[in-house]
Amino acid sequence: MQYKLYSIEIKINTITQLCCFLVFAIVVNQIALSYLFLITVLLVAVLIQIKSHHFFRLIKRLKWFFIVMLVIFVFNTPGEHIKGWAFNLSPTYEGLQAGLLQTFRMLALLAILSLIMVFNTRQQLISGFYFMVSPLKYLGLELERFSARLWLTLHYVESAQPASKSRSLLEQIQAFGDLSKTQHEDVSISFKIPVFKAIDIAVIFALMLLMSYVLTKAFR
Repeated sequence: MQYKLYSIEIKINTITQLCCFLVFAIVVNQIALSYLFLITVLLVAVLIQIKSHHFFRLIKRLKWFFIVMLVIFVFNTPGEHIKGWAFNLSPTYEGLQAGLLQTFRMLALLAILSLIMVFNTRQQLISGFYFMVSPLKYLGLELERFSARLWLTLHYVESAQPASKSRSLLEQIQAFGDLSKTQHEDVSISFKIPVFKAIDIAVIFALMLLMSYVLTKAFR
């Protein structure tokens, strides 16, 4: 992830970015709805500024998931019923708040994940993920095989053409199957350790302080 501020280039490596995402995924559960809304709006504004469409494609694909989740929270959470509702099955204010909270949590996570994907190549992401979970090799996990499958999955997703609305579901499945058959190629995946600079150490130290504060607050 790279930014330019007053002609000063600020760049943190992929591992640091993934650590930020993991910490944010934990901290996001402690943020109030109003602050979460502001954070989401800020992240979306950054995505619009850098002209990234990945986030908006994800939202388009997941729109029904968000709608169903919001409806479930609104109508199944006990609390004070919303006044003026004409039907027997009434939504509640508490359900609406809980539904919006969960929705914006997921939107914020998708937005920051889209930012990470914009500023990193597929090779950088997989290398960063590999070195983050490399201690799990001592538990007998085959990280190389998992990383290779992850690389191929991302490769096929990026290579697939957007589905046309006029095409049937069967045709789309057949097209993806043909893609998997015809695009086999010898792939060499190399894992390069990202270089840690002073900015990375400072960010990780700040993340550790933030996690300490969150854990202290949670166990009080």
